[in-house]
Amino acid sequence: MNDSPQPDVSQILERELPGLRHAVPIAPHCAYRVGGPAEHLFTARRTEDLRHAVVVGRELGLPVTVLGQATNVLVCDRGIQGLVVLARNDATRLDGELLTAGAGALLPEVVLDVAQRGLAGLEFAGNIPGSVGGAVVGNAGAYGRAVGDALVRARVLADRDEYLAGPGDLALGYRTSGLKGNPRTVVLEATFALGAGRPNALLDEIARDAELRRGKHPLDYASCGSYFKNPSRELPAAKLIDELGLKGFRFGKAEVSREHANFIVAHPGAGADDIRRVAGEVRRRVFEHFGIRLEEEVVLLGFE
Repeated sequence: MNDSPQPDVSQILERELPGLRHAVPIAPHCAYRVGGPAEHLFTARRTEDLRHAVVVGRELGLPVTVLGQATNVLVCDRGIQGLVVLARNDATRLDGELLTAGAGALLPEVVLDVAQRGLAGLEFAGNIPGSVGGAVVGNAGAYGRAVGDALVRARVLADRDEYLAGPGDLALGYRTSGLKGNPRTVVLEATFALGAGRPNALLDEIARDAELRRGKHPLDYASCGSYFKNPSRELPAAKLIDELGLKGFRFGKAEVSREHANFIVAHPGAGADDIRRVAGEVRRRVFEHFGIRLEEEVVLLGFE
């Protein structure tokens, strides 16, 4: 019989995941700049590191949360239990007009790079913040186009098994996919089909979009962009919220943006509960007045 003490979870994680940290504030890693600590935090800089970290955490029975740039998540003030993995695997490769990017690659940087090379197909996403993995999970898009339109396949980890999923396997929809809200699946990398384009024209399109966004989005305050899904393409959530005169509605240090009614912005010192209180009141009033239930586009993490 072996009577030697068995290593605890933290010791195993530290052995398997060099650089692991404990009780790390998560707010600096999130677009909202709010949220409590991650119980365990690991930064994965290679795709195989990302895969290994997720598998190790699951084998230890821990809740595992993978974050890209956290541009579309709201983390609870109490933080996130278990293992949080920051996907920073940002390597890309081109095979003709096929682009493969790690889940942690920054979407705007990837789009800019291929546009400069005269490759078209993702230029509409040149100013969408976040990572490639997050863009696939949320089927990010703008101007009637979405990353799913160019997606060829995604390399996905489900529990401990990997598989390649095409667009038809991912239940892609408006700002969503079958992966969204499913903590058992993780995008490791994604491949997109591009086409020939003129670099100057593509870069001009990206620049025009950036200028348009600067004119209508509240970029001076922390936010996750549009907080609610649009009930339909013809009925933006911002229109409903604006018609109720809710721009400027505030609770604590969070408020409905005065520039864009579907942005809930966080002022310095805001907490996640402030943001949720504002969102809850907006949702209540929209339903009371219009009979429409707004659904959050933002993913909530750590809340009961």
